[in-house]
Amino acid sequence: MNINNGLFKKIYGSIAAANIGSAMGAAVEWVSVPGGGWKAIDDKWGWVEGFLPWVQQERDVRYWNNSPLLHYYRMEMAPGMTEDGAEIRYLLALAIIQKQGRINVDDLAEVWKKNIKREDIGRLVNPHIVIHFDRLNAGNDISRIPPRLIGGMTPWPGLVDAPHMIGPIGIINACDPEQAAYDAAEVSLLIQPPESGGTESSKAIAAATAAAFDPDATVESIVEATRRCVSEKTRGIIDEALDIASKYPDTKTIREPIRKHFAPTYPYADGVETAAESIALFVITNGDVREGMIGATNLGRDTDCIGGMLGPICGAFKGINGVPNEWVIQVEKAIAENPYTMQKQNMVEVSEGLYNALLNHRKTLSKKLSSLDYLERN
Repeated sequence: MNINNGLFKKIYGSIAAANIGSAMGAAVEWVSVPGGGWKAIDDKWGWVEGFLPWVQQERDVRYWNNSPLLHYYRMEMAPGMTEDGAEIRYLLALAIIQKQGRINVDDLAEVWKKNIKREDIGRLVNPHIVIHFDRLNAGNDISRIPPRLIGGMTPWPGLVDAPHMIGPIGIINACDPEQAAYDAAEVSLLIQPPESGGTESSKAIAAATAAAFDPDATVESIVEATRRCVSEKTRGIIDEALDIASKYPDTKTIREPIRKHFAPTYPYADGVETAAESIALFVITNGDVREGMIGATNLGRDTDCIGGMLGPICGAFKGINGVPNEWVIQVEKAIAENPYTMQKQNMVEVSEGLYNALLNHRKTLSKKLSSLDYLERN
């Protein structure tokens, strides 16, 4: 693999920064939510600028009223270890690699069925995934629920899992934010209803990641591509976060205004809020990976998801040369030593697989363009 290839550098940067954001934010998430916010992080650790060890406590959680209790198992995580969002993001990348091109919800469902172990749900796979997983496997070829209908039955429309996993959709649709948004809405149907906040936020993050691959991309062009690819309501919430960022253009001073703006809606933060916060941080930091991941970790609210959504955009924008190498090494080490992770390929291998899939997708596009050119000439 030619590591001097600009396209590969952007893919690798996107994959690496996504995992870094997930890992750094995971260590402080459960101090921050529900209700603790950035102040709880600051009181416990001060300004966090790197990876911390963290413990997933054994507990039962009800995300909100009238939803089932979900069980988390105790796990001790090494500094740099990723979490549940990175697990399903890896499966999404794996589906793209196996298909060698764009995927749909059925492709993702097959990868879930083959790779998720039900007995491990509640460890590194978020416990609510058991609902979707069991519905995928229930019945037979006649009675089984189609994957694209399963997300519509979730008790949690607007949940953050879909946008947290969606970065690779932006990669396979590099330079095409509209197609990335379309594909994001499609694959999100496995865990979110159509037109839900979870689906809308997936469109935003996928579109931004795809736009960041453009050689002429700027912070402004990426933000505009994001706004263009979502609904009017979602665009309004992104604009609210951008307005706050314009008044508090610093990763420390924005923390309290963001908390005050979003905390009354929901203590844990939903997908649209988290996507909007990620876009606001992207603007404040000018897409810088180090500053962005630190800002996401200290912002409060759903810190691992903010970092896991911001990471693929910043990484694609700056490329792997813009990602701190010591962070990449530490995350790779923590993942390799974890006995429960589904991430069996390292980040370089995942990036190589996505690179080859994107080149194959380019061939498909080239054939279509050649056909159109032929028709025009004849």
